[in-house]
Amino acid sequence: MRLFIAVNIRAETKDKIAGIQSVFKKNCDGIKWTSPENLHLTLKFLGEVDDNKKDLISEKLRQAVIGIKKFEIDFEKIGVFPDETSPRVLWLGAGTGKTELENLAQKVESLLMSTAELDFEKEKRPFSAHLTLGRFKSLTRSPRIYSGVSEANKKISGIIGKMPSEKISDIVEAVYLMKSTLTPRGPIYEVVEKFQLEER
Repeated sequence: MRLFIAVNIRAETKDKIAGIQSVFKKNCDGIKWTSPENLHLTLKFLGEVDDNKKDLISEKLRQAVIGIKKFEIDFEKIGVFPDETSPRVLWLGAGTGKTELENLAQKVESLLMSTAELDFEKEKRPFSAHLTLGRFKSLTRSPRIYSGVSEANKKISGIIGKMPSEKISDIVEAVYLMKSTLTPRGPIYEVVEKFQLEER
């Protein structure tokens, strides 16, 4: 099964973020949008995992949340990866709570990497506290996307880097082991197990 470890967000938060997506949809037709129900913050992508490793992963995640209290996050910035000249991912990044998310991701990474039986690859890039709003399609098929001085380019560039007009906050209450099933209509995510954080 295809697994990843994530922080999920509340339905009302997803609704607010869907409003941000709608702004971009008016300016650009070259982005494959993340469905609001699939919005999440990935702590670590595991990929295809044998079923017999699931219990060991769960054990490590139970250890990872020990001593970690629930904390607030604010989404404060919109940006793109890798850069504005050749964007591939449109993201919404955390401000408040960023350090806590980084520490949580590092603890998860350390515990999984210290377990030889799991044989996961170490993350090559530093953790980035963000959720993916959408992915840019091929530039050659979507000339409105970042094509020199196009109007779409100007409008999107004017939004990137700014805070959302409405404050978007959430509470990180748990870590989730998630299953991803790929379909022609997009991925379907299912909760495999939930690991509750401690009360503040």
